[in-house]
Amino acid sequence: MRKSQKFIALGAVVTLGLFATACGSDSDDAATEEETTETVVEEYTEDTATDDTATDSTDAEAPQTIVDIAAGNPDFSTLVSLVTAADLVETLSGEGPFTVLAPTNEAFEALAEEMGVTIDELAATLTGDVELLKTVLTSHVIAGMVMAADTEALDGMEADLVSGEKATVVSADGVVSFTIGESTATVVTADIEASNGVIHIVDMPLLPLAMQE
Repeated sequence: MRKSQKFIALGAVVTLGLFATACGSDSDDAATEEETTETVVEEYTEDTATDDTATDSTDAEAPQTIVDIAAGNPDFSTLVSLVTAADLVETLSGEGPFTVLAPTNEAFEALAEEMGVTIDELAATLTGDVELLKTVLTSHVIAGMVMAADTEALDGMEADLVSGEKATVVSADGVVSFTIGESTATVVTADIEASNGVIHIVDMPLLPLAMQE
């Protein structure tokens, strides 16, 4: 009877040992799987963060076109609306390079006052004749890069405008101006570089000869 009880007790110990070993193995496997999962998640998170950082960095450093710069400045809202009405956004967003003489809202208001009309009447006149509007706007564009800092090279030159007009350039005492007939635009802020050219902010829109008759 005692011998039988010993065998039963021994069997119970072995069974418990096997059960404990099995549980320990399952626990170790689960822990290993958990560690592996955590490692994969961490690596994926790090890779994703790196990719996102690279994308954000690329977006932040992406160069702006002439149109992008103008559209991002509320002082050019009149110019941007006219460029849009003339369907020139795609053109001025092209490869270029272009040199753009960019009148501010204040410059357009000064022209309207000089012409004895309101800014709304001036805008209506321009947008009412798309071909005239295109001529006016392309009279502010030079194909190629003309940097206002090159004062010696600029003085006395004739700039070929995209409209087909020619503008006489005068550079004196650090001030650069462009003239078509009796219409003169003076650069107030020069050499704003864009991905497809350069912008010079001017104090007055240039009028093509057809509008000066």
